[in-house]
Amino acid sequence: MTQSRVNYWAISAFWLGVSVHWAAFLTIAMQARVNDLAPPDQRGVYLAWLAAAGALISTIIELIAGPISDRSTARMGRRRPFILWGTLLTLPFILLFMTTQSFALLILHFVAIQLFLNWANGPYQAVIPDYVPPERHGLASAYMGMMTLIGTLLGLALAGALLGEPPLILGDFPRTMRLQIVGWTLVGFLVVTMLWTVLGMREPQWQPKHPDEKRLRLSLFVNILLNELPNFRWVVVSRFVFNMGFFTALFFLEFYLRDTIGLKGAAPQHTFGFMATATLTGVLGNWLAGMLADRMSKKQIIYYCIGLMCICAGLFLSAQRLTVVYLTGALFGVAWGAYAAVDWALASNLVPTSESGRYMAIWHIAMTMPQVVAPLIAGPLGDWLNAQYGMGAGWRWIFLLAPIYFLASAWLLKPVQERRLGGLTASDTLRS
Repeated sequence: MTQSRVNYWAISAFWLGVSVHWAAFLTIAMQARVNDLAPPDQRGVYLAWLAAAGALISTIIELIAGPISDRSTARMGRRRPFILWGTLLTLPFILLFMTTQSFALLILHFVAIQLFLNWANGPYQAVIPDYVPPERHGLASAYMGMMTLIGTLLGLALAGALLGEPPLILGDFPRTMRLQIVGWTLVGFLVVTMLWTVLGMREPQWQPKHPDEKRLRLSLFVNILLNELPNFRWVVVSRFVFNMGFFTALFFLEFYLRDTIGLKGAAPQHTFGFMATATLTGVLGNWLAGMLADRMSKKQIIYYCIGLMCICAGLFLSAQRLTVVYLTGALFGVAWGAYAAVDWALASNLVPTSESGRYMAIWHIAMTMPQVVAPLIAGPLGDWLNAQYGMGAGWRWIFLLAPIYFLASAWLLKPVQERRLGGLTASDTLRS
C-alpha cells in the first residue's frame, strides 16, 4: 500500500478510544473502585490483585487472537472482525465494573474487560506493519502516539472531573451516578472510534496462496521466545522493562499524591492535572520525534527520552511541593510523547507482514504483562513501607524503582540492529 492510500486517521482512531478507556481506568477509576471496596491499609494489595487478574487474562488472549487473525479469511479482512466483536463484547462489563458492590465481582468484570478488549486489541496491533510502507512507519507511529496522548488527556479529564472528592463537575449527583456516567462515556468512545477504524480501514479479504498458509499450529501460540527474530526479541524485552517502570509510577500516582504529598480527597483532580500537563507537553515531543523517526535512529531517540525520564524521576522523588510535581510532569511529558512516537515504529520495522498479528501481539504483551508484575511488586512493598515508616513513605520509595527500570530498558536495546529502509526486508531481518 502506498503512502497516498494510507488513511492514517482511520488506522489510528481505535487507539484513541482504547487510550481514553485505559487512561480513565488505570489512573483513577480502578483506584476509585478500590477505595470504595478495600480496607484503607490494604489498598495497595487489593489494587495489585485487581490489575494482575485482568492483565494476566489479557496476555493469554492476545497470544491466541494474534495468530488466529493472521490466518483469518473473513470477508472483512484479517483484523477488522476481531476489532468489531471484541469491542462490542467489552461494553457491558465496563458498565458492570462501575456499579458492582463486591470486590470479587469487580475482579470478574475487569477480567472480562481485559479478555474481550484484547481480543480486539491484539490483532489491531498489526495494522501498521500490515498497511503502512516501512519508510512511513515513523509517521504512522506518531499518529498512534498522538492518539495515546489525546486519549490519555480525555480519559483523565473524564475520570478526574467526575470521580474526585469533591468532583469538579456534577457535584450534586450521587457518586454511583457519576460512576455510571464515566462508564457510559467510555462505552461511547470505544464504539465511535471502533466504527471509524472498521469502516475506514478498507481491509481486503485475505486469500492464502496455499491451504497450509492458513493452518494453525500449536507452536504459533506457545513459541514466544522469538529465536527467529533476535532483534525484535530485544525490542520486546526492552519494552517490557520500560513498562515495568511506567506502570509502577502510573498505578500508584494517585496514592502518592493522596498520602505522600498530602492532597487527600483532591488527589484524583491533581492526578488528572499532572497527567494533563504531561500530555500537553507530550504533543510537542510526539511531533518532533515523529518528524525525525523516519530520518534517524529510533534507538537514539529512545535513549534521549529515557535519559530525560530518569531526570524527571529524580525530581519527582525529591518533590515536597505541588509546584515541583507539576513542573516535573511537564518535562516528563516531552520525553513520554517522543517515546510514544517511535515505540510502535521500531517494532513494526522488524516483523514480517505475513505474521504481523502474532508478533505484534507478543510486542503488545510487553505493555500488558507489566500491569501484572509491576503492581504485584510495588503494591505490597508500598504497603509494608507505609506500615514501617508512616503512611505515604512507601509510595515515595516505590517510585525509585521507575528510573531503575528505565535505565535497564535502554541497556537492553543495545544489541538491536535497526532495519535500513530501502535495504533490509523483513526476510533479511529474520536471517539477522
